[in-house]
Amino acid sequence: MTLRPFTRRTALATGAALATTAALTSCGAGGEDSETLDKIENLDDNINAEGMPIADEKITIDFLSARPSTTAEDWNEVTSIKATEELTNIHIDFGLVPQDGTAERRNLALTSGDYPSAFYRNGVGTGDIATYGERGTFIALNDLLADYMPNLTALMEENPQIREGLTFPDGNIYSTPQVYDPNSLGLRYMFKLWARQDWLDRFGMAVPQTTEEFEAYLEEAVNTVDGAIGLTDPVNLGETYPTLYGAFGVANQGTAAGQIDLDPDTGAIRYFPVSDGYRDMMEYLNRLYSKGLIPAEIFSSDRATFTAQGSQGIISACSTAAPAGYFGEEGANYVVVPPLTREAGETPVWHAVRSELASIGHFVMTDHCEHPVALARWMDYWYSEEGARQFFLGNEGDSWEEADGEYRLLPEITEGQSVDDGLKPHSIFMGGSYPGWVTERWFGGVESSPQAVESSKAMEPYALKEVWSAFTFTPEESDVLGTVGAEIGKYLNEARSGFITGQLPLSEWDSFVETLENIGLTEFLEIQQAAYDRRK
Repeated sequence: MTLRPFTRRTALATGAALATTAALTSCGAGGEDSETLDKIENLDDNINAEGMPIADEKITIDFLSARPSTTAEDWNEVTSIKATEELTNIHIDFGLVPQDGTAERRNLALTSGDYPSAFYRNGVGTGDIATYGERGTFIALNDLLADYMPNLTALMEENPQIREGLTFPDGNIYSTPQVYDPNSLGLRYMFKLWARQDWLDRFGMAVPQTTEEFEAYLEEAVNTVDGAIGLTDPVNLGETYPTLYGAFGVANQGTAAGQIDLDPDTGAIRYFPVSDGYRDMMEYLNRLYSKGLIPAEIFSSDRATFTAQGSQGIISACSTAAPAGYFGEEGANYVVVPPLTREAGETPVWHAVRSELASIGHFVMTDHCEHPVALARWMDYWYSEEGARQFFLGNEGDSWEEADGEYRLLPEITEGQSVDDGLKPHSIFMGGSYPGWVTERWFGGVESSPQAVESSKAMEPYALKEVWSAFTFTPEESDVLGTVGAEIGKYLNEARSGFITGQLPLSEWDSFVETLENIGLTEFLEIQQAAYDRRK
């Protein structure tokens, strides 16, 4: 495999046009916008500071929203949204655009200056949040949180990491988060390694405890079961890497911060893909691939193929939340594999742990918003127990009922169709990338299924106790990360698939590290270290 050479100069050149475009989008000198502050401090007589409705006379607020294809075509016809409009007296013009085209539409709107009151479910990157926040295009939510958003504020008080992860270097919070309940382990320990219990029994094998035992199981399965394939997952091994991190001593602060952790020898920030442990992980996966224990087409596969193969009963091992959620009856044959160790007798550790602050950037308010207090209160409603339950389950009586202290979907929601299809007229959570409070009590995805929850509980004794949320950066740091950081990520993806398939020999490891340094790894790490130091 021949990888094109990268240098820091070419990485910066690649991003030059983007930086120039960003410079043209400035909508002001930055800092606090006096007009917006006035709207916050001097409450419109039509807007109520507490209680419902939020507005005495109905108001309309415009959004630009990413619409996943699994949601209704018109969100205002969804029963939970209609009920919320009745409750709040706020009509949301969602401005739905296809999820795949959202970033382009958002960038065009910001560049032209013709942007809405808020961007919703857009996944606005931390670099854009920092840049447009500094310019005053995205308004700081600090005062609104303190005075008008008690539900989200309460979650941040319960878990200071949420506020920490939302706060930018200028001290401001510009977006509302997706938050995982800390006890919802099926969500926080999402990706796990699975093997077929029936095949283990057939081979007279115990559930693997070490990487060597897992390899031996795969060899037995692939070589003796007709049509069997080895280790696979739905996203080109992207769900497998985290399940091996603990065994190879990387990602020791969890998965939310990307490819960085703390160097165990120095205590400094480390880009762990250049560590010896990561190299060993590549060597292990390459050995599995070369023996045919990972499908040859793994880097061109997709979720539909994964699901079809699992339903046919031919997957020996996989990494996913819960096989039963994808494979139907075949999924019941799988047993979760505990955190593997490289040597027998080592203490297993589980590094595939997601932060309780799952993501930010799915709701940002702009300086075009005429009713910032009303919109803040509308958004905060979804962080209340009533609002969060309604967001995920719809309205009581329309789609669910309470029985024995549990929320149960009505039979017509699940009969003859998937939960997502059944809830489509009642909820808009499908497709992910939403701001909100997620807990297994009302989240109905695969991650909350009995198989996912029980297997996650099995991981809990081995799980990291300290987990980072993603870092936030200054606009200047974000500019570098948007160019140099993007090239580092792109090169890593190319090299990683090359190492595993053998197209890039592991004897070229030093050259791989040197190329990353030429792209700008030193500067990348300096920025990450600065962000870590600020957080400390």
